Amino acid sequence: MSRYLPTILLALLFGGLNAQNGCPGCVVSLPDSLAADTIYLSQAPDGQVGVYYDGDLSFRMPKTTTPVNATDPETPPGLTISQVTILSVSNLPPGLSWQANQAQFNPAEQTDGCGKLCGTPLIPGLYNVEVIVEAQVFILSQTTAFTFPVLILPGTSVTDGFTLENNSGCGSVTAAFLNNIPSGGQEGYSYFWDFGNGNQSVNENPAPQTYSQPGVYEVQYEARIDTFGYLLTEVVVESVGCNDVFNGAPDLRVEVWDPDGVRIFDSPHVQNAQPPLSFTLNLFIGPGNYLLRVMDEDSGLEGGDDECGTVNFTQNSSGQFSSGSLQASLSIIHPVDTIRSVDTVIVYEQPEAPSLFSQAGFPLCAGDSLLLLTDELDGLQWYQDSLPVVGADSASLMVMESGAYWVSRTTPDGCSAVSDVEEVFFPPLPAAPVFFNVDNLLSLYEPGSLPTGHQLQWFLDGQPINGANAPDFCAEASGTYTLEVTDPASGCTSFYTLGITYNPAFPGCMPTSTAEASPLFGLELFPNPAANIAFLRGGMNGKSAEILLFNAQGQLLSSQMTEAGTGAFSVELDMSRHPAGPYWLVVRAGGVMERLSLVKR
Repeated sequence: MSRYLPTILLALLFGGLNAQNGCPGCVVSLPDSLAADTIYLSQAPDGQVGVYYDGDLSFRMPKTTTPVNATDPETPPGLTISQVTILSVSNLPPGLSWQANQAQFNPAEQTDGCGKLCGTPLIPGLYNVEVIVEAQVFILSQTTAFTFPVLILPGTSVTDGFTLENNSGCGSVTAAFLNNIPSGGQEGYSYFWDFGNGNQSVNENPAPQTYSQPGVYEVQYEARIDTFGYLLTEVVVESVGCNDVFNGAPDLRVEVWDPDGVRIFDSPHVQNAQPPLSFTLNLFIGPGNYLLRVMDEDSGLEGGDDECGTVNFTQNSSGQFSSGSLQASLSIIHPVDTIRSVDTVIVYEQPEAPSLFSQAGFPLCAGDSLLLLTDELDGLQWYQDSLPVVGADSASLMVMESGAYWVSRTTPDGCSAVSDVEEVFFPPLPAAPVFFNVDNLLSLYEPGSLPTGHQLQWFLDGQPINGANAPDFCAEASGTYTLEVTDPASGCTSFYTLGITYNPAFPGCMPTSTAEASPLFGLELFPNPAANIAFLRGGMNGKSAEILLFNAQGQLLSSQMTEAGTGAFSVELDMSRHPAGPYWLVVRAGGVMERLSLVKR
């Protein structure tokens, strides 16, 4: 068997280990596109000192040696892998533990697995985790070691140092910073801020910063916590020249004297010491010069203890020292926590307000349209009276309703600008000047519906009739007559058109100035509104009357005559064959007309 096969399998089967506990619950997460007989191992995520690590490794092991052959030609393809066993794991980053779903795998039955690394890393570095694996093909097996990297980054934080409030915006951003690692008034804290806009600060709580130009600004934060002090943890006496009585091994002890000459530490002696000899002190060291004395304990003997050597040291003197025959090492630790965080402030470009202009004839009236245009092409939305116009996202908008219109433009970054507001008003048209024809006399149904200060103009076959500006007009020929009314307040016009057949029996329309006194009195129309039947009553003065029924468009629907007499008359009006709506009755007798309105419901 190839010597590479177990190594490749090991990369896949790290998750099968179960020698350590503390990280249960790994999750298998494999790409959907993986082949059934393949080699796959996910990467171990990077960690960071002081930040809890929780990373899963998922794998798929091969069923045969064919995938192995693709990367290692020395391994013959097509051989069935019967079992893989992970034996041990070493060189884990300090602070991390591991646990896997199982230790042994039979690829014929199961190929997928996972393992979890967890804990809080203590020391940064690139760790080559070593795994011992045993692979078996038929009756052959081989044990080998395999390594994979786990990177532990230094003890910095990109999220915990500060809170950035208002970190993005359009045109200009004013960001505020909240220090998440406050000193609480305790000495030993120092801070440094670089806001990325040319400003820096060493304040614990800096002032807000304004970013007035578009761009991406990196905010860097550093907090140094130097509150532990200097701790002399250990003294190792590596060699001495002093000996005990009769050249025996010395009974060694160490003393530490502070800068004021006061002995602050005296260790128990070690009889017949054989260097190197370690003494644990855990003694805090302040500023100034200290003295380390290495003594040979000779209690009870004449002359007292012997000094084997002295060493002068300070807070920064960790390391090896020599003094005559004395060689010693001092371990002084001075832990300083450094927390670094990085965040960004993004200022997007503020777009200019889109221009807004219109194309339309004036004046505008109800029923007209107005084309609104902008000089922008994309990211548009039109609004009417503060509501978006559905589907209106092009560079133009056809407007047919009164309202306040504007357009907004939004860039791909999400920044918006709005145009000026265009107030659009479509004044209502004046009521159509509906007229009717009685013996060539064209007369308005409702003269009172005309707007104040109205202007009238009569037309025959589309041509204005010179001087024809009164509410009534006497037709002198057959044709299509139109009456146009203009409202001077808005400039809007409306019109009504009716085809007229000239009646030669009434030349000059029988002017009312030659008419007899009205033979009608006390006209009464009921019920009004009517359903199917209405009644018209009135008084006669020896004359017969003609009763004409017109619809709202001025078309004659029916006519009937009453008998001449001196008494009252009553006429039944059959409305059953006419649709609901407004109608006009014209009662004419002796060249005089009177009009009444009738509504069918």
